[in-house]
Amino acid sequence: MPEERRNPSRFRLSRRARLAWQPPRARTLFTRPAASPQRVLVRRLYLVAALCVLAFVVLYLDRGGLRDATKEVLGIVDLMYFTMVTVATVGYGDIVPVTARARLIDAFFIVPIRIVIWFIFLGTAYQFVIQRVIEEYRMKRLQRQLRDHIVVCGFGLSGSVAVRELLESGVDPDSIVVIDPQQQALEAATALGVAGLLGDPSREDLLQQVHARLAKAVIVAVQEDATAILLTLTVRGVAPETKIVVRIQEQTFQRQLRQAGADVIISSTKIGGLLMADAVSSNYIVPFVNDLLSSRGRVNLVERFARPHEVGCQSNAVPGALVIGLARDGHVRSFYEDPPCPIEIGDLLFLIQSTRAQS
Repeated sequence: MPEERRNPSRFRLSRRARLAWQPPRARTLFTRPAASPQRVLVRRLYLVAALCVLAFVVLYLDRGGLRDATKEVLGIVDLMYFTMVTVATVGYGDIVPVTARARLIDAFFIVPIRIVIWFIFLGTAYQFVIQRVIEEYRMKRLQRQLRDHIVVCGFGLSGSVAVRELLESGVDPDSIVVIDPQQQALEAATALGVAGLLGDPSREDLLQQVHARLAKAVIVAVQEDATAILLTLTVRGVAPETKIVVRIQEQTFQRQLRQAGADVIISSTKIGGLLMADAVSSNYIVPFVNDLLSSRGRVNLVERFARPHEVGCQSNAVPGALVIGLARDGHVRSFYEDPPCPIEIGDLLFLIQSTRAQS
């Protein structure tokens, strides 16, 4: 658990969950269209051409209501010219509707077609040009800020719980990046204020884009254990020094994950089974453990370096906290195996302390 809770009132997820209305969700950095860009562009060109043909046919059927400067009935070429300049909103004024029906057709039929065509042009420009420029700018700005950040691979049940717990403990949402192949999962992640990348987290290019080698930790929270092993290998190849935390279901894969380079392996099946077994003969152990692990609990399990005023104190006499162990020179001393000892500079303490003591 983190040492301190910064701005505990900044994130009130439980209150947000009760609200019926949600604010607009931020876009993910990259999206993958259902069809290729070339196919989308061709479809839109066909649609624009069809609308222009439809407008021409309607104007041709009512050509008697249109006049030009010569006062003559318009021909095919004149109608084609009038159709294009009208749809393009150029309107030179050399051809005008003179009857009431022609004016009604122009107002209630041609104008909507013109609006639809311009929406298609604007949407195409945004999707293929403006959006790409904006997303590239956002990605470069994000990459400049990515130092000692946290990369979460997979935003399923475990990944979402991990992100929410990090936010509740005071981690800045700008320092969390989620990679997931599901658009819906990324929408839920970005609603929490974190950044999201759409794609397979086992791709090296995505891991390099989020600067995994500069990350404080990479959390692997994919559903399949085999995928977790492959992803751990990929992350370790991209980021040799980054801490990798992996969640698995079957404990039998721990050896493979250790060989792949995982630093911390969490077996959700084993932890859940142990808690259920304890719940059979106890009433308060499981709630206490949940309270201990959650940053929203009344007590927190904290790992931190010894503070100056604690140096010299006995490990069983730290004010406001219960020291259950300490690490010194790579050796861990626990309260249940080793006698109390004086705390030295650089000792890493494992302690239980009240959240009131941290505030």
